[in-house]
Amino acid sequence: MPPHLSCIFCHSSGSSSVAHIVPESLGGKYSPIGRPGVTCDRCNQYFGQKVESKALQSFPFNGYRLLQGVPSKKRRFVRMDTKLGEVEASGASGIIHLEPRNNQLRNLVERGRVCQFHLIAEVSESLAVVRMLLKIGLEQIGKHFYDVAVSDRVGEARAFARRPGRGDNWWCILCTEPSEILDTTDKDQFAIEITEHEGVLVSVMRLPGVTTIVPLEKRALAPTPGSLPEPHYRVIRATC
Repeated sequence: MPPHLSCIFCHSSGSSSVAHIVPESLGGKYSPIGRPGVTCDRCNQYFGQKVESKALQSFPFNGYRLLQGVPSKKRRFVRMDTKLGEVEASGASGIIHLEPRNNQLRNLVERGRVCQFHLIAEVSESLAVVRMLLKIGLEQIGKHFYDVAVSDRVGEARAFARRPGRGDNWWCILCTEPSEILDTTDKDQFAIEITEHEGVLVSVMRLPGVTTIVPLEKRALAPTPGSLPEPHYRVIRATC
């Protein structure tokens, strides 16, 4: 095997840097490390700035980071604007800080009259979310089965992750269990699995309370409407 691999996304060679397969701002210290050279510095920077930064601001990852207290690489915690005011992660699972929008709300919160807030459980950045999940799955394959990661079999997945064309589309499945996000006993239960379903390669990522499923081959058909129990399971479709 050559000392330096070619980047699976742009085919440039010579990079030996090691990057996280899952952004540290999502997986924290449990984020798996990729294989040197699978993704070059330029592509890794592109994904971080243009794809992952948007995806992490969208459900379900924004809520997960808030409730789990996962900081960014610069050790900044998630902040979100709600009807009650601005909420911010504390760094401790299940504990958040609230800055009430006005003094009336502050009084109600302090008196215990207001003790709940709502997060919008809608995927606001579907394109970025799907592209990030494809990138994660492809890098996981590249870590263990590099020849598959650069093969034509997942060529369309690589293209959609790195350079989707106008009108191109892909899909993924999200499964969320909000109560499990607050369960601190399974914080280390973080896994990425590459499996084959009906002859199609599929990437499955599991975080406490959040599971994502994305096909790595274009020929995979999305589940028909109503075939999955909502709202725990949702099919997310993304078009460039």
